Amino acid sequence: MPKACSAINCPNRDTRENRARGLSFHSFPKAHELRKRWMLAVKRIEPGSRRLWIPGAGACLCSQHFTQDEFELYGGQKRLKAGVIPSVFSFKVLVNEIMAIPGTGPPS
Repeated sequence: MPKACSAINCPNRDTRENRARGLSFHSFPKAHELRKRWMLAVKRIEPGSRRLWIPGAGACLCSQHFTQDEFELYGGQKRLKAGVIPSVFSFKVLVNEIMAIPGTGPPS
């Protein structure tokens, strides 16, 4: 079974077809502080406990959650530059759409 992107509402799976389309998949960092920053960026909550989601050993994010300037080519393969934090998520668009609805903006 192919790996799935761990981002909320992301349908991407690590398949041959997606790789051919240029998608790449990146495991969560092992370094504690950087891993925590990725976890906070993903904004996933454990449903039962309402605590921050803790990624398992196979957790990964697809390349759509990073900007193009956060990648480098190394030995012919696309890899993330050191220390980058994922920043491209669909929930940001949804928050902006909700904030655009009258009466849902920040209190004045």
